[in-house]
Amino acid sequence: MPTFEDIAKIAGVSKATVSLSLSDSPKISMETKVKIRNIAKNIGYDLSGMEGGKWLRNRSIGILHVSHNPDFEKDFFRDTLIGVTEDATNKGYDVVFIGSHMQKNINDTSEDIAEKVMQSGVEGVVVISSIPNLKGFGKLQDMHFPMVFVGNRKVDGSARQIFNVCSDHYSGGKMAAEYLFDDLKHTRIALVGRHNMPHWEQDRANGFFSHLRNSGLADIENDKVLVSERYKPDDEGWTKLSRIEPTAIFAVNASIGISVLHYLRSVQKRIPQDVSVIVFDDFASFPYEHPPVTVIKQNKEALGSLAVKVLTDLLEKSKYPPRQMLISTELIERESCAAAQI
Repeated sequence: MPTFEDIAKIAGVSKATVSLSLSDSPKISMETKVKIRNIAKNIGYDLSGMEGGKWLRNRSIGILHVSHNPDFEKDFFRDTLIGVTEDATNKGYDVVFIGSHMQKNINDTSEDIAEKVMQSGVEGVVVISSIPNLKGFGKLQDMHFPMVFVGNRKVDGSARQIFNVCSDHYSGGKMAAEYLFDDLKHTRIALVGRHNMPHWEQDRANGFFSHLRNSGLADIENDKVLVSERYKPDDEGWTKLSRIEPTAIFAVNASIGISVLHYLRSVQKRIPQDVSVIVFDDFASFPYEHPPVTVIKQNKEALGSLAVKVLTDLLEKSKYPPRQMLISTELIERESCAAAQI
């Protein structure tokens, strides 16, 4: 049975500090209390007798949104938040929105992230972000603070594994290829992505090209087109797309998908009579475009629900190692794709 001495040795504090922390003494900082409590839970110390402290009575989890571009991400954040809130409430947890944190500068250390989380008094946090390498979470990792990240993310400067829940981007890209090649019989297919694609978009591209190569389209990666995210007629990528003259296009994200629609209309290509279009990820306007856009859709509410399940398991009982958990994507057929003209 673990003792105060065991906790103190791991935390690098005295047994008295452990005792004061677990009894919610005002003499001890919240940061130290959380660190010691998490160490105690991780080594199997029985905290059931310590539930008199107010900080242990109010069961709550936090939501933190970290973003470069919150306006474009609002649909992803909203839908994921629905899943988080519903499942957390069903499990008896309050949900505290800690806030949105902007990371604009590559040198941003974001020290206030840990401070925001600690001041909120939550027991654990779900982090929703589209930033590949997140800054400012090392301090929370050092405290063994329970965190689950929505999306395939990494903590900048840290080699430690984290809990990730994310869409199966590779399989989603493969699904798009199966639909265009196997079902609709297209062979002149272009993938359109942005320069410096983040790793999850690269996963989509890898799944897409892998299926087409295995299906006999050996040189298909020559038809990978990298473009400015907003359509610019003189951009080299959009010019290359005109030279390729594909009969089908796979856009790796919603923003690129919108630009593909602008491009095709500007060059007077009909959708889907001249070019079929499929986009990874849905967007609010896609069901109402002319024609409505076929998409590979992420189940964002399921991402939020799974994040809560993992986090509450961590808080209540489980001690499994950090890992990545995947949610399947879904093909939503609308009217922007048609069979190839043979």
